[in-house]
Amino acid sequence: MLRKLLFANFKLIYRFSHWLRQRFTSTGMLILLIMPVAGVFGFDTRNTLSFQIFSITSVLLFTAMFFSLFFRGRFSIIRKLPDYGSVGIPLNYYCVIHNENKTAKRGLVLIDELKSQFPSLDDFSKAKDPLDKKRNRIDRFIGYPRLVNVMQKLRGGSIKPITVDYIAEQSELEIIVQLTPLRRGYLYFDKTRLAQAEPLGLFQAQKTLNHKDSLLILPRLYRTPRLNLQSKRTYQHGGVNSASTVGDSQEFISLRDYHPGDPIRSIHWRSFAKLNKPIVKEYQDEYFTRYGLILDTFLEHKPERLFEGAVSVAASFMTAQKEQDALLDLMFVGNTPYRFTSGRGLAGAENILEVLACVEPVYESNINEVQLMIQQYSRECSALICILLDLDESRLRLIKSLSTLNIPTKFLLLGDSVTIENAAAIDENDIHLINHDSLQQDLDTLWKM
Repeated sequence: MLRKLLFANFKLIYRFSHWLRQRFTSTGMLILLIMPVAGVFGFDTRNTLSFQIFSITSVLLFTAMFFSLFFRGRFSIIRKLPDYGSVGIPLNYYCVIHNENKTAKRGLVLIDELKSQFPSLDDFSKAKDPLDKKRNRIDRFIGYPRLVNVMQKLRGGSIKPITVDYIAEQSELEIIVQLTPLRRGYLYFDKTRLAQAEPLGLFQAQKTLNHKDSLLILPRLYRTPRLNLQSKRTYQHGGVNSASTVGDSQEFISLRDYHPGDPIRSIHWRSFAKLNKPIVKEYQDEYFTRYGLILDTFLEHKPERLFEGAVSVAASFMTAQKEQDALLDLMFVGNTPYRFTSGRGLAGAENILEVLACVEPVYESNINEVQLMIQQYSRECSALICILLDLDESRLRLIKSLSTLNIPTKFLLLGDSVTIENAAAIDENDIHLINHDSLQQDLDTLWKM
């Protein structure tokens, strides 16, 4: 009950503190902190002069807020965003400010904001913050510092305010804004504020412009070796260009006359209408190399940073150099089984990275569904790469099941030091251990380039 009461007030506290940070300058914040302290000690006007400090600071703040009401202006802003960014790597984009006023403007501050979404009580309770271990018991119990970090993660990035010294009347000015992505997925821009401090420099008047945009943030990429699993070409019903389709579609080679028994869906209707006789499309099947990359999404009680590392490893392999005619299938199970194919004539690496940028972990075991999906597509795969988050009984059964398929397979176990110590005792399986803290170094030692 106490936690619910505290959480109900968090929203008001957060919005009020955000308003203070946006409106008051650093000098204004200092005076704002001095004013209540002087007021407390200024009750006894005979023995202390603190009431004078309280009176002066109050007059200064109210005067500053009054002058801020006279800030007028018409502006328009256009964002020029890049196609995508990467987690943890600062990126620059452009904002074009159009001053529609007949007078020049000086001393403006551009504040671009991402959409701020307040979490529900259930989401807040389930959220895990690695920094909680370093906080004292009171902060862990109350949870407000954790709420600030959760809000920052949901927002997805931090944007530095930019000072605009001068912009001429009825002109445009293009400025560079820096954004640091904090998570993968889509970031949503909500609004842009143009602030200007009043003559005393204590309080900022603001002009809010609603301008919504979105930007895709990709997982962090690492250097990975080429896919060299000693695989061989396998029969692919449908050829390269139709490898990602479902059904009996094949590789088109020519047109021919209709023979009894040909399926109706193979009829080429344009030729039928032109020649007034049935013409069908002829196909052929092909052999080529096809890799399968299996991403373990069952996180259970593991820290989220391990799942983020697994997604980054999967994204790195999807973008690594491979054979010209090879295909790479990304397979994982979220709410439903997913299979995405990249390669020549199919989706490019950008499409697969977009999928990985939005994948989320699951907290109920789905290893059996993964095993069924692999068995369904195992005949088409030349080799498999399996990225695991743990080595429990269900995953060990998955490893044994894959070992019976006679397909070259690499098992990558990504975990912390505890997981790696437990996995080191398993010698009968070809498992490559990857420590999250030394991820790039362990990837470099997997196999030769």
